[in-house]
Amino acid sequence: MRVHQFTVPNNLDRAHLLRIATESSRFAADIRITFGPDESRREVDVKSLLGMMLTIIHSGTEVTLTTRGKDELEALEYVQGLFEQAVIEPSASL
Repeated sequence: MRVHQFTVPNNLDRAHLLRIATESSRFAADIRITFGPDESRREVDVKSLLGMMLTIIHSGTEVTLTTRGKDELEALEYVQGLFEQAVIEPSASL
């Protein structure tokens, strides 16, 4: 299992999250994010289009990215890069 924590500097919109979900499906590893305050902490399967589409991640949110499986290191590095790209790219509309 691999774990990476980061803080989201900008709001992540639905288009970014759907792109992350779509591109994450290339990995065999289980890929999840957890975020939010302890009393209402959420866990989402990053490969789930519906799960990611219903997710709202605001600026300042601390996110924990977890990967588990045979290609977990590659998945962690790739998906971490997708999140980094999403916070620096301008919002894309659907």
